[in-house]
Formats: sequence, C-alpha cells, structure tokens
Amino acid sequence: MKKKISLLLLLCVLVLTFLCACDPEIAKGSVKSLTKPYITTYECVEARLGNQNLLEKYDFIKITLLDKDELEVSFKPKKGEKKSFKGAYSVDPETREFSGEIGIFCMTFKEKTTIEKGRFTIYKNILTIPLIMKFEAV
Repeated sequence: MKKKISLLLLLCVLVLTFLCACDPEIAKGSVKSLTKPYITTYECVEARLGNQNLLEKYDFIKITLLDKDELEVSFKPKKGEKKSFKGAYSVDPETREFSGEIGIFCMTFKEKTTIEKGRFTIYKNILTIPLIMKFEAV
C-alpha cells in the first residue's frame, strides 16, 4: 500500500511539476524578477486523495523551476529519504500557460495549466479517486 501511495504521489508530483506562476510580488529587484519572475520554488500546501490527507505522510513536496526551461520535483516521505526528478517546462508569457514534462520509471508525463498570483491547483482522477494538490510560491 505504501508503494502505491508513493507511486501515486510521485505521479501527482509529476503532474504538478509543470506549474508555476508569474507574480511580481514573489521576486524583488533582481534581473530574474524582471525577466522571469515565475522562476522560484512552489510548495504543496494541500494534497488530498479522496478523503486522505497526503501531506500527513510527507515532510514536503516541492516544484522548483531551476532556470528558463528546467524544473525539479522533490519530495520527502516522513519515514524516508528525499527524492527528486528533473524535467523540462515552457511558458507562454501572453496566456501564462505552463506546460511541463518529466520522465520517471521509463515513462513520460506531460501537463498544462495556468497559474494565478503564485498559486495553482491540480485536479486529477486517479483510478476514479479525485486527487487535489494546491501549490504556492515560497
């Protein structure tokens, strides 16, 4: 069961890896804040699979946009070691649509979304059970 939950959370994290926001309050004063203000770390503040609170089992789940096209998804189970995966993303500056791709276990996952004010929410059905994950810029 733990492996299924970990794999499910990893899948969810992958879906989330392609998400970021464009909020001028996030970054202050640097060249990056003027050109790519969405390049930052986003932390999962709520993760529910059906009625189960997934964050009770993890110290953190984060998506970090490393540069203009590379991202990293990282998470640490409460009883385990930190794990991370890298992928690629792109941003349409006019629509603020973010799309990302990450490879895990010889599979590639792709997702698109839009972010508002440094926040985004992922809604996904996993085997008919709703998964809801909310992220905010740190």
